[in-house]
Parts: sequence; structure tokens; C-alpha cells
Amino acid sequence: MMNLSANTQAILMLVSPLIAGGSTERKLLLSHREYTDLVKTLQRIGSQPADLIDREKVSDILKTLEKHQFDQERLSRLLGRGMQLGLALEHWQQRSIQVISRADDMYPQRLKKTLQHLAPALLYVCGDIALLQRGGLAVVGSRQVDAALLEYTRNVGEIAAGADCTIVSGGAKGVDQAAMQGAAAAGGRVIGVVADNLEAGVMRSRNDLLQGRLLLCSPFDPAVRFEVWRAMDRNKLIYALSDIALVVESDVEKGGTWQGAVEQIQKLKVVPVYTRTSGPNSRGLKALRRLGAQSWPEFDDKKDLRRFIHDIRKRDKDSNLPLFSQQTSPAIDKSGIVVDTAYTEASVESPEQPYTLTMGELATSPESYGAPSLPPVSQEESRQAFRQEESWGDQLFAYVEEVILQLLNELGPLKLEEIANYLRTTKGSKGQTALWLRRMLDAGKIEKLPKSRYQSTKGNQMSFSRPLNESAASSISPVAKQ
Repeated sequence: MMNLSANTQAILMLVSPLIAGGSTERKLLLSHREYTDLVKTLQRIGSQPADLIDREKVSDILKTLEKHQFDQERLSRLLGRGMQLGLALEHWQQRSIQVISRADDMYPQRLKKTLQHLAPALLYVCGDIALLQRGGLAVVGSRQVDAALLEYTRNVGEIAAGADCTIVSGGAKGVDQAAMQGAAAAGGRVIGVVADNLEAGVMRSRNDLLQGRLLLCSPFDPAVRFEVWRAMDRNKLIYALSDIALVVESDVEKGGTWQGAVEQIQKLKVVPVYTRTSGPNSRGLKALRRLGAQSWPEFDDKKDLRRFIHDIRKRDKDSNLPLFSQQTSPAIDKSGIVVDTAYTEASVESPEQPYTLTMGELATSPESYGAPSLPPVSQEESRQAFRQEESWGDQLFAYVEEVILQLLNELGPLKLEEIANYLRTTKGSKGQTALWLRRMLDAGKIEKLPKSRYQSTKGNQMSFSRPLNESAASSISPVAKQ
């Protein structure tokens, strides 16, 4: 069975469904906010999550927590799932998936330092965990792009591989997969931060994982199905695991790429964000530059990119410089609690940590890059300058169309009722879903199959199921197929 620290075992029982779709009610699990509040309280009373599964300590700790407004019965129910935890660990181990928590030494320190209390409590990973400490180049972009931009993105991945720079992306169709495929084909290292169904991703990419150059990770249970909020939420991890970020293509004021980039530029500020400058003009990229993104130097030679990355990391290692400009003073959350910059669950040094990793380079400082090429403007000014001419209904449809295409590409042909269910439209709104599908049929984006099922047309399929390496499909072990 997987060798986990006591802290990680406790954290799993508090926040994980222990295999999505299992018997645990979703509302019973602690939310990220609730869990973070619990950890802060445990720290104040000199405890840590591991104490909650210590038979000699748990009773007194639960009574103390109840005085701090924590539901003792709810915590007891969660902590009583020992058998369910054992079954989940065995299931994940058969699929070569490991679990690490914020209390573990192997948890990427750059996530703790940059995201602090926003760092996910758990990471489910498959591959060489040391890759999480290396940093690299985050490459993100739209799902629906033309062949020229896909080729451009694959070339970026290839150059990064030659420069010994890890590509970090989200594994989605379009730009994400093109960057990962380009790096993998050139023998480079790749980190894929996936938002759903990590188990399926592991089986599809078995060969690359076995070679040690690919790591797949997710902050969500490995069996969860696609939901839009998860795709949005994991964006911050893609940036936080990198040194710099390149946005290849983005819509204006809609879509996950736009929201993730704006969050990074205006709020989190973990790494500097660059945008593609060669090729066709993009209103979305122009809008991001107005908000503070910088122009990508468009490296044609791996030596130039290697030098660029080297200068970044050399700057970061200067102990006289602040690691992050927004952290020159202590971070304080809404409740007024000071959040430590190396936020962790463990209040004392734990002797139970099963692994030890040497820390890699620290994450990048935005101050290494000087001022952006254009002065930042407010979000409202951006809306005024780049407001699309179509109606609000057209803007909504464009967003819904992207989500429906993603559903069909990743889950296969679906019926109207299934699509409406994923979109969480009410029964009375199923007719609206039918109207959206009709518009997509008329536009040639989807086609209708027998038994009233819908699928993407060939031109709108980007082969999420294809492994990073085409030979991977033949290398899946019998265990992985279970």
C-alpha cells in the first residue's frame, strides 16, 4: 500500500471523496476554505492534522475544536472513513498515482510560497515528483485554434526542450496539448496539470510517464468528471509551477485562458505573463498586454531561451532580492489572520515524512522583468476598449459552444439530456440547450449520430485521447488497464 504520512492520511479523510462518486456525500467534505480555517486553528492550539487520527489525542482535540465552532460530529464522520481510505489508496496505487499533501516535504515549495493558503491541500500525481520543483515555461491558450498556431506552439515546446526548460500546461486540446507534444517529441520534460479524470490521462500517456519525462498532476480526485469551475481553478497551479508564462491565444473577456491570465496579471502576480507577438494579430492578446502582459521575445534558438531562463533563475537566487514583490509585507486573509509565506499543515517537524527532496530553484520574481510594454489599465477600461460587437446572447453562446465542444471531445458522443445535465440547466431550460445544439449543427461544429447523440465534427476534434507519444498506446501495462 502507498506509504503516506499521518498528516496526509488525515487530510485525505477530511477533504477527499476517496474515489469520486463514492458513498461520501460531497457536502460532508470540508471545503478548501473550511479546511484552511481548521488548519489555522490546529496550529494555534499546537496540533496538526495527524493528531486527528491519533487515538490518544483525537478526543481532546475534537472537544477543543468544537469550542472554535467546528462541528465535532461532522469531523468524526469524516475521520471514521479508514476502510474507505484503504480501498482508495489501493485503487490509486494500481494506477501508479501517488498523493502528497501540503504537510509533506515533497510538496512543491513554490506552491506554498506563491499561493500560500490558496495552495491545494492535496496533489494527486503520476510521474517523477521532482519535476514539480524545477519550474519551467507555462504555455496556455485557446482550445480552438488553427493549424498554423498549433505548429507555432509545438515549435515553442521543441525549443523549450532543447533549452532544458520544462513545459507546464493544462493538457487541454489545442494550445496546451500542442506545447506538450512538441516538448515530448523533442525529448523534453512536461508537466500536465489536469482538471479532470487523471486516471484516464495516466493510461493514455503511460509510455511518457515510464520514461520519466512526463508528470501528470491534479488537485482533484483522480476520477472526477469535467466541470468548468475545476478547469478555471487549476489555472493558478499551471502558473505557480512555472518561472514564466506564455499565452499563445486567447479570447477577449471570456474563456479559461483569459480568466487565468487576468487573474495572474492583476491578482496573484506569481510569474510574469508574456503573449505571442508573431503570427496573426489577436485582439485577446492585445487586451492582455493592455492589462500588463509583456511581449514574448519569440526565441528561434534554444541557446537564447536557455540564457533567458538562466538569467531569471540567477536573479531569483539573489538572497538580497525579495522573492515576490507582492509579499514584502505579511499576507493577511479576510479574517485578519496572518498567513505564513511558507504555509504548511505541520506545526512541528514531523518524523513520519516518507520522502525527502532537494529543493529546486525558487519561483520567479516579477521584478526581474522591468515594466510592461504598455501601461496597465483597469478591467473596465479594457471592456470599453475591446467590447465585442455581438449581442450578450451571442457572447454567451460563444462561451457555451466552447464548453459543449470540450464535453463532446473528452466524453465522446452525448445525448441532449446528458449535455443539459453537464451544463446544469434546469429541466425547463433543456429547450435552450437544444437551441444551442441546433446552432452548432447549422455551423458545422457538431453532427448528430443515431440514437440522438451528438459529437464534434472532424475539424473540431483535437484528439485528447492521443498519447503525447504515439507509441504510448501499446505500452499500457495490464495493471493500468484494470
